[in-house]
Amino acid sequence: MQFDTVTFWLFFAVAWAVWRFLPLRAAKAGTLALSLLFYAWWRPEYLVLIWLSSFADYRLARRIHATDDTRARNRWLSLSLVLNLGLLAVFKYTPLVAETLGLGRRDADAGQPEWLANWIVPVGISFYTFQSLSYTIDVHARRLLPCRTFLDFFLFVSFFPQLVAGPIVRARELLPQLEYRRPLSWPRVQLGIYRCISGLFLKIVVADGLAVYVGSVFNRSHVESLSASQAWLGVVCFGVQIFADFAGYSGIAIGLGHLLGITFPENFRYPYISRSVSEFWSRWHITLSRWLRDYLYIPLGGNRRGVGRTYFNLLVTMLLGGLWHGASWTFVVWGAIHGIGLCVERMLNQETRITAGRDPLRGGLDLAGRCLRIALVFVIVHVAWVFFRAPDFTLAVMLLQRMFVAPFQGELGLERLSNVPQIVLLLPVIALHLGQAAHEWLGLRKSVPLRLAVCILWIVLLFVIRRPDAAPFLYFQF
Repeated sequence: MQFDTVTFWLFFAVAWAVWRFLPLRAAKAGTLALSLLFYAWWRPEYLVLIWLSSFADYRLARRIHATDDTRARNRWLSLSLVLNLGLLAVFKYTPLVAETLGLGRRDADAGQPEWLANWIVPVGISFYTFQSLSYTIDVHARRLLPCRTFLDFFLFVSFFPQLVAGPIVRARELLPQLEYRRPLSWPRVQLGIYRCISGLFLKIVVADGLAVYVGSVFNRSHVESLSASQAWLGVVCFGVQIFADFAGYSGIAIGLGHLLGITFPENFRYPYISRSVSEFWSRWHITLSRWLRDYLYIPLGGNRRGVGRTYFNLLVTMLLGGLWHGASWTFVVWGAIHGIGLCVERMLNQETRITAGRDPLRGGLDLAGRCLRIALVFVIVHVAWVFFRAPDFTLAVMLLQRMFVAPFQGELGLERLSNVPQIVLLLPVIALHLGQAAHEWLGLRKSVPLRLAVCILWIVLLFVIRRPDAAPFLYFQF
């Protein structure tokens, strides 16, 4: 059951009525039951895992809170870490370990062993594991009181709008909102509808529309025939596809929250206008970025233990962030590229952490200089996307050769781009990023009439543009 299906919206109508109209305790129980049904739609047997993780963390957090013995508190926290990360490691990284040790691949004709070919990673396990872990860590750090009932905690972990692909919500953000129901205001409903329609447009029209072309570019039998311009376009299309897919999902989840009277944290802020790698991570998958910062980078020492240790902490954080995304060494390389980029920025004393909102020109940085930095970060990010999308290193290297070597061999091939009709699907995402740049740099306001006009345009295009074959949201596999 996906957000872009009629089945889901019928499901949501029932869930909305349950949450809004039943007495609060019955509404919680009903919403929990529906959330578990939503999760069980894929593989009902994996309900055992999410229940086990949630029940263990609920009980361990209460034990942590109940004692002042530091050793006991650390012991219970360690047990939570081992249980959660152990389940994640077994289900997500067994194929990687098997292949690394030579147990997962036979010769080309035999293919993979049957047990590995049929290996299924529980959907959303990376997301709900991090969400549940943040609860026990916060209780241990005395930043949060434990839940009074397992019902509340299990609902927090399994709440269906953000269960399988985020945003990664913290207990102190969501649990207080489950204690009462806000009255629904018309502005909140408007914003919720806008976010849902925008997310559906990004997923159905842009992401699904680009999927076939991206797949053809990242195809071993096709890559050697690509011109440099086709290779670059394919990688850029993937960058747009994954943004549209994941930002679309997050936008729908946030919109559903608004319609229920619940606020989720933002997860994307138009990352392709970033002027540094650090700014990119303040705009891309924001809830994961802050999780890695607060629960990994800072506990490792952050930037408090000298320059060398800071670089080490940055690299470790990004390497593990890459591995979090998938059980392949290509994801580790993707994380390493971002980690090295963060280290180089810090080394050159050019790191900038720019939050949303208007950002006036600083230090004499003119528009040309700003655009040059955006272009540089754009190239770094998309080189990293090659490793993120490619199934193995061989294909990644082949594609990078087409991107960077072919132009010097006279194989630019700009004329071939006329045969790629999907290029028009880049325009909506470009327009959204330019609109955000105008908002931040020039103070252009995001008015309700403007949102209404954009929303109407999205609806028209949803009906006019013929949808290709539907594909699962990309981040379901993570």
